[in-house]
Amino acid sequence: MIRDSFLKRYFIIAGDPSGDSHGALLIREIRKIEPQSHFYGIGGSAMLAEGFDSIIPQSSVSVVGFWEVLKKYSFFKNLLNRCQSILRNDKPDAFIPIDYPGFNIRMAKYAKSINIPVIYYIAPQLWAWGKDRAKQLVGNVDKLLTVFPFETEFFARFGINTDFVGHPLLDNPDFENISQLERENKLAFFPGSREQEVVKHLKLFTNILQETRLQNEFQISVAKAKNVPNTVYDSFASQFQNIEFESDSANLLRTAKAGFIKTGTSNLEACLAELPFAMYYKTSIVSYLIAKNLVNLEHISIVNILTKRNTIREFVQNDIEPKAVAKHLRQLMTDDAQRKAMIDEFREIRSYLGGPGASNRAAKIISEFR
Repeated sequence: MIRDSFLKRYFIIAGDPSGDSHGALLIREIRKIEPQSHFYGIGGSAMLAEGFDSIIPQSSVSVVGFWEVLKKYSFFKNLLNRCQSILRNDKPDAFIPIDYPGFNIRMAKYAKSINIPVIYYIAPQLWAWGKDRAKQLVGNVDKLLTVFPFETEFFARFGINTDFVGHPLLDNPDFENISQLERENKLAFFPGSREQEVVKHLKLFTNILQETRLQNEFQISVAKAKNVPNTVYDSFASQFQNIEFESDSANLLRTAKAGFIKTGTSNLEACLAELPFAMYYKTSIVSYLIAKNLVNLEHISIVNILTKRNTIREFVQNDIEPKAVAKHLRQLMTDDAQRKAMIDEFREIRSYLGGPGASNRAAKIISEFR
């Protein structure tokens, strides 16, 4: 690669689908300022559509759970060495990690050691892990861009140069004019976007439907990830009638009446879409026990973390009992008072997050960084 052929070069690592979406918006905004800049590293289909060069398919690094990552230790160790070699040989103008802390914090530390600027976009949720983990960023980032207002104060306490840019989900037109939507009488299941978790969660949904027959009461619509093979969904579909699949998850958020959604970014998406929902978290017993001992939070869902109360019901690990889940989902589908109260809190969260323009603000900070 000839360095003079580009205005600037940015090495970006987005290790999961939500980071891919945010990274794509960021690249688009930086290109408006620096049309000739080059972007490469690790990203998914959305970033590739913006002209990003990924050194490896994002699906190979999008792994959930401590135990699941440990099983691929040698793979990640080799990938870390490869990425560090690229930084060392190419000397990009900046390294931009997007969330994905387990890998990206190690990369940030290395980048700083060889004098490559580090601008961390979508600050990792280290506030969930406590002060000791947060201190890992001290001295290893030049600028930290946060998406939740409370994060700025948290990280600033450690002397980290921090800017609140807002949440890039608010830049998504799918979450505009929500109050004018017509809701259909369908219950949405969101099993995730990684093949590993989709397989596991479809088994969970199978147990719930077999025991409760919710599919006889409501149209069941399952969000289908584009990067997950159709065969993963086929065995689930063959067991039930009145099941449909929706490949446009944003459309499903906008048209369903209630949802059962895995923990993660999709919780905030449902909030912005004003879709009443319950959250679930199911992982391997080893990963769960490790997380339970490390994470210092009363709540799991970002919705409850932001409101500091049980705005939505959280079904966690062994508490995911089919009849209890079905009873609660029926309430979300039929209880207008409960639905309204939840939607009112969702609107408070939207107001708290501020307005659109996060991707543009982040792009300006990155472009102007010296």
